[in-house]
Amino acid sequence: MLSPCLSTSAPPRVTFKRPLVTNSTTTTLPRPNLSLKKPQGMASSLYEILRVPVGATNQEIKTAYRRLARTYHPDVVAEDRKDTSADEFMKLHAAYSTLSDPEKRAVYDSKLFIRKQRPLTTVGFSGYSGRTWETDQCW
Repeated sequence: MLSPCLSTSAPPRVTFKRPLVTNSTTTTLPRPNLSLKKPQGMASSLYEILRVPVGATNQEIKTAYRRLARTYHPDVVAEDRKDTSADEFMKLHAAYSTLSDPEKRAVYDSKLFIRKQRPLTTVGFSGYSGRTWETDQCW
């Protein structure tokens, strides 16, 4: 005897999606000798270390950090570069920790702006830069 809730008709037809098949190829090229250091030991800005523009968003900074971390992390690099990569990764992490925090970034940006606004000048003997107009007129 059949219960009133059960139907004797066949279940609806079930269809499955076909799996998507794609082809992909990869090539392995030797990694270029990338370095975070600028030539002649010049100090870089934190933006240059992360290779982002000064007005970069937090998402751009995070993306750049992760991209560079995959290259410079000591667990990833070749054995012959492990010593130098640890130093480079620490610089990279310091740049990220400063630029990803809005308060630290604001302080850094203000210092960077002042440094770029005021060019470095060489000072003569005892800070004396020359005679002024008034002293020239007196003698």
